Amino acid sequence: MSKSILPPKSDLINHFNNTSLYSTFDIKKFKFSKSQLNNVKKFLFDMWNEKNVNFTEGKKSLHYACRFYPKNNNFSKFKNKSIDEQLLQMFSVVKKIRSHNFNGITDIIHLGTGGSNLGPKLLYDCFKHNFDIPNCHFISNLDPLPLSNLVKDLNPCTTLILTVSKSFTTTETITNLKRVRAWLKSHPSLRKKNNIYAVTSSYELAIANEFQHENIVLFDENIGGRFSIWSPSNILSAILFGSDFFDKFLRGGHSIDKHVYKSLEKSIPFNLSKISFFSRINNDIFSHCIIPYSDNLKLLPLYLQQLVMESNGKSIDHKGNFTQSPSTNVFGYAGTDSQHSFFQSLHQSTIKTSIDLISFKKLEENFNFIDKNLDNYAFKLLNLNCYAQYEAFKNGNKIYKPKNLYESITSKKTVNYLIFNQLNAYTLGQILCIYEYKTIIEAALSNINPFDQFGVELGKKIVNKLT
Repeated sequence: MSKSILPPKSDLINHFNNTSLYSTFDIKKFKFSKSQLNNVKKFLFDMWNEKNVNFTEGKKSLHYACRFYPKNNNFSKFKNKSIDEQLLQMFSVVKKIRSHNFNGITDIIHLGTGGSNLGPKLLYDCFKHNFDIPNCHFISNLDPLPLSNLVKDLNPCTTLILTVSKSFTTTETITNLKRVRAWLKSHPSLRKKNNIYAVTSSYELAIANEFQHENIVLFDENIGGRFSIWSPSNILSAILFGSDFFDKFLRGGHSIDKHVYKSLEKSIPFNLSKISFFSRINNDIFSHCIIPYSDNLKLLPLYLQQLVMESNGKSIDHKGNFTQSPSTNVFGYAGTDSQHSFFQSLHQSTIKTSIDLISFKKLEENFNFIDKNLDNYAFKLLNLNCYAQYEAFKNGNKIYKPKNLYESITSKKTVNYLIFNQLNAYTLGQILCIYEYKTIIEAALSNINPFDQFGVELGKKIVNKLT
């Protein structure tokens, strides 16, 4: 990306590890109180020190420890031996499945819902073009049609089944597992095949569901679904793209761990949290739009929607008092497609929405050029569009004077502009970890628990009662 299309230096909030955060929000005007800062620091250190930060359920939250797995990191005091062993077991299973060109596997059916589905699906959609891998099919819904249509064209002898469920009681996943087993049993030729795996925190229930010991991959019960992308719950990414890829992904996330630990108040996640917090408190902005200018990341807003809204969609603090929810209604899609769908509303409606724009300086690794000059020109136009939207949100049509009221576009929208070097495993790890810490910090500022989801559980209880 040329210097000529970068926002002005006065908008620069952070620069870290070849990543820049620009914002139209005047962050210098706002400060947290000492008690607010202490709450954030205490929450993070309690989490890293394995205290019960999931205070409503009396549990730890150990998702970060997966990122501490890489050797030679500076946080040995926060490492978790049990989680390291689970990752080692996962890598062992991955090596077995990937041997001899995936042992003839042509297709993978991935059964899981929520975080068990959105994370692996995001990574698959992002990087599938760069690898010669089996076709992957995600079944997450109770609607019987997708699975029924899928298996009509699949060879069960060359199909791997991954069943991902933390509790191994998730209705959607277990129901679809039973249907898959029925499909497998209808093919007698499968008697010698053992291509069905369970990924869970509940070993006993996996055994009860007829999984063999060697085909059960465990991850810690203190890792929640929407935070599980770093754990063996995301074994699919390691199977498809390899252990080295998964290690780079963990390292990318871990670089943000170090970034937050060493300089919390100067970190990108902290400042994104600060912008979001004061935008809600001062400007009543409860809608947030995320636009990655990369088609490979079109599922990123959906992933972050669950992360933010399921984590912070709460209104009771740790003392049992009502508080303003730190959640926003998150939505988005890939640019430039989204410019031709809902950007009109962002520019001219009365709905108050903050916006994150995400772009990259370079084309992704291993890009398949059709015509180098034309491809580079298209990429330049993509980034120009991203920058143009930043300018439009910031200044409205102050420069291009409207002819009438119908063309009038107001300025000074709250818009953040995140610029990364290049999309790869390491960078995606950074992106996801940035938003993860942003979410957790906002929860700490409001003294709510980002790790439970009793609103989700209510629907499950009603279904169980009805059945």
